[in-house]
This record gives sequence, C-alpha cells and structure tokens, in this order.
Amino acid sequence: MPDSSHDDPVLGTPLGVSRRRPPKRSELIARDLVDYIVDARLPAGAMLPRERDMIEQLQVGRTTLREALRILETRGIITIRSGPGGGPVVRHPEPGDLTESLTLILQFQRATLQEVHDARIWLEPMAARMAASHITSAEIRRLRELNEVMQGAVDAPTEDVLIDANTRFHQVIAGATGNVVMQVFTETLLTVADTGVQDLKLNREFRRTSIRGHAEIIEALEAADPDRAEDAMRRHVEEGKRRRTRANKELMARALRWVQ
Repeated sequence: MPDSSHDDPVLGTPLGVSRRRPPKRSELIARDLVDYIVDARLPAGAMLPRERDMIEQLQVGRTTLREALRILETRGIITIRSGPGGGPVVRHPEPGDLTESLTLILQFQRATLQEVHDARIWLEPMAARMAASHITSAEIRRLRELNEVMQGAVDAPTEDVLIDANTRFHQVIAGATGNVVMQVFTETLLTVADTGVQDLKLNREFRRTSIRGHAEIIEALEAADPDRAEDAMRRHVEEGKRRRTRANKELMARALRWVQ
C-alpha cells in the first residue's frame, strides 16, 4: 500500500514536542481572579475577599494564592494595602501602564524616537478620521480649551504646560474614536513619543505651528468631516516630526530609553 503521507500537508508534517510551558497553578488562579474582578464589575479601590476566604473558595494553598496576587500586582491589577484592614485592593489598568512595557520592548529592539513618530503618522490620522463621526460638542469644547492653554504657554520659559496640554489634546481625540483599542494604542504611542521631549527646545514658531495645526483639526472635527480631519491630523504630526528632527536630529535618531 503506497504511503500517502507525503500527499497530505498535515500527515506529512513531522511530529514534535511542544516547548510551550503549561501555566502554573498560580497563573491560572490569577486569571480566575481577573475574571472575577471584571465579571463582578468591581470598582477601583474595592477590596478582594480575605485571604482565608479566597483559599477556601479557590481550593488552593496560601503560597499559591500569594504568588497569584503578586502576579496581579506586577500587572497593575491590584495593590496590596498593608496594616490592619489591609489586603489586595482592586486597581483598573490604564493605557499608561502599557507605556513602560512598550518602551522596554522598543529599547531592546533599538527603536528610535523617529520611528515612534513615523508610527504616529500612520495611526493618529485614522484616529482623527474615526473621531469625526463620534466626537461630542463637549469634547470639541475641551479641545478648544486645551488649545487656548497652549496659546497661553507660547512664551513660557519651560515646555511643561505646553507638553501636558498637547498630550491631553490628542488623548481627547483618541477617546472620541469610540474604539477602546484605538484609544489605548494611540495614547500609549503618544506617551512613548514624549520620551525625551523635555530635551527638545521648542521655539515659539514651533509652538504656534502646533496650535494652528490643532485649530485646523478642531474645525474638521466640528464639521464632522472625516477626510478633512484625517488630512489635518496627518499634516500636523508630519510637521511635528520634521520640526523635532530639525531641532535635534541626534535625539530623534537615538534608541529609546526606559523613562519612568
């Protein structure tokens, strides 16, 4: 009887032992606890059950439970409150929590600040396009307020106020997309892009150009025009990258560093 295994892409594939490590008991418990927190809609600040109760309900030992709680703590899902009445306290992870992990990954890949801004050029125009169909009048007002704050900081001796208002401006647009995945990744990339930005001296013309770009974006969003919003955002982030590169080409070409 002829061997037909060579004709079958599945049967013809050599068998091998999977190198994937099965999850530890503590990791499975950590996942169960996350499901419990989410499904029960526990708010930030809520206390988890007492250790004795969790051991009984989960049918695990104290060491396994404590290891599971440490996993959740390192992931930013809980904090451990010490002292009488203390214990694990629920904390909801935020987009900013992703920034540190992403920055470390990019640092080991030797990614540059220029590459981060290239990614913004691809992502943020789409966020603006999506926001044009969902943004509220309250969010439009908030964008105007933030741009006014930036206008008032044009002659400021430091960049702090301007950087903060600019970040919040872009966060409002990300939040207006109506898509939580787009919001998380846009906000995370924006925060990573701010790495080392304090080392850049943004002159008055740079600041004024940013404010004008924001005004054009606001007008397009208020008109609920996705094409205009996308185009305005693309021109804005492209101009920002050009000016930052001109101000400090070495910094933009340097590999990212883990900044807390």
